[in-house]
Amino acid sequence: MIIANPIYDVVFRYLMEDAEIAKGLIAKIINEEIVELSFEPQILSSRSTKFDLVILRLDFKATIKTPNGEHKKVLIELQKSKNTNDILRFRKYLAENYATEDVIEGENNSLPIITIYFLGFSLENITTPALKVNRQYFDLINEKQLNVKETFIEKLTHDCYVIQIKRLDETIETELESVLQVFNQTYISKDKKLLLLQKTDFATNELVQLMIDRLGKAASDKALLKQIEVEEEVENTIESHIRDKHKLEEKIVDLQDSMSKKDRELSEKDKLIEELKKQLKNKK
Repeated sequence: MIIANPIYDVVFRYLMEDAEIAKGLIAKIINEEIVELSFEPQILSSRSTKFDLVILRLDFKATIKTPNGEHKKVLIELQKSKNTNDILRFRKYLAENYATEDVIEGENNSLPIITIYFLGFSLENITTPALKVNRQYFDLINEKQLNVKETFIEKLTHDCYVIQIKRLDETIETELESVLQVFNQTYISKDKKLLLLQKTDFATNELVQLMIDRLGKAASDKALLKQIEVEEEVENTIESHIRDKHKLEEKIVDLQDSMSKKDRELSEKDKLIEELKKQLKNKK
């Protein structure tokens, strides 16, 4: 099965533009029942003037059905990046969503936020390909965990999910691992734009089949493949600028070290000249 590689932003965005796929994938990651999911207006792909790499950001508004049957509205912020240095922009976009308000029953209310990060690089100390960082309430006086939720706190803090694309392997023990196989870079072809999936049991999953079908169409979409080439060219240009920048910084450091050494030598020479002058004066 030949599919377009969703590690590319243009392919990932194409995949997530399918409402059924977006709803199913997010539901599997956060392990919640999503009753309704809609795109928010902003689908941002930010690139700074300093040649930093891209963060793709997709915003969704969702209605989640809780285990006790209640419905709650949340903002889901999905961010994807290939660069380890994007933490500041992750924080920036999260802050923007904290400022977002939603009208509920005639009142402006800030919605709780759930963040999902798709990383094109590996975290140093975490080997699992799928990670959840959730909130816990802890009574510091009685030193015990509280099994309650408070709206005020829920709107000030958020759950976080991290998918490490490069940590994915061919191990399939859970449904989530099956779903994430379409991102697995071990299936990469000689043409990095494509993945070659084996027809294994994971493809019998209905959501996975939807994703494979859509990514299969993307693999034969000439316009989309051309956009991938453009994305590669831009990233190669950016990486070239970064390498040049690092080389220039190294040259500056070397020059500063050299100048510092010369300054020390000149200082020593000045001291020697002063000493010789003193000796000459004494002789006179």
